[in-house]
Amino acid sequence: QDQTGDVEEVEELAVDETIEDGDSKDLDQDQTGDVEEVEELAVDETIEDGDSKDLDQDQTGDVEEVEELAVDETDEDGDSEDLDPLAQALLEVESYKDRYLRAAAELDNFRKRTARTRSEVREETLRDALLQFAPVMDNMRRALDQDTQGVDLLKEGIELIYDQLCSAFSTYGLEPIEAIDSVFDPNLHEAMMEVADPERNPGTVIQEMEKGYTLNGKVVRPSRVVVSKVVEEEDSPDGG
Repeated sequence: QDQTGDVEEVEELAVDETIEDGDSKDLDQDQTGDVEEVEELAVDETIEDGDSKDLDQDQTGDVEEVEELAVDETDEDGDSEDLDPLAQALLEVESYKDRYLRAAAELDNFRKRTARTRSEVREETLRDALLQFAPVMDNMRRALDQDTQGVDLLKEGIELIYDQLCSAFSTYGLEPIEAIDSVFDPNLHEAMMEVADPERNPGTVIQEMEKGYTLNGKVVRPSRVVVSKVVEEEDSPDGG
């Protein structure tokens, strides 16, 4: 009986160990399941990584396509730039032509304006001059209408008319050049002849043949004069 009891105890221990082995196997299976779940998660992440890589590759492909399009457009721009010099030259020609036509039109208008202005100024000047000379003409007519027997009265009338003419000329800036007894000046005088004059220094104006005039300070007609010269022995009273 003791041996039988021992056998039963041994069998119970064997059964307990079998049960423990079963539990450990269950644990191993649970652990194996956990490992498989972890591996499945890793596989899913790997798939997701692959999808993201595919997306990155797709995006990279899109970027490359855009870059290729930009390169194509740059090539087309280069072709258009090759044509630009001719187009630019034509545009410059048109621009220069337009400028030339505008400048020619402006010049023509300026010439017409200038001619019209000169004509208007000339007419106004002539009108003013006629208005200034009209009184002179009236005085000359009156002098002719008078029955004057005295020479002095006639001379006085002529002097009045002459002074009136000089006043009218002076209104327009016309002034007579004073030449008598002045030193000969080639800018103001034109020597017609030289005469020996012992009473005057050589080069002195002794006679005025035609009166000269200046207009606003500028000589418009020089005085034609006779100039004194050095008295030579044959011209002196004691020379003969």
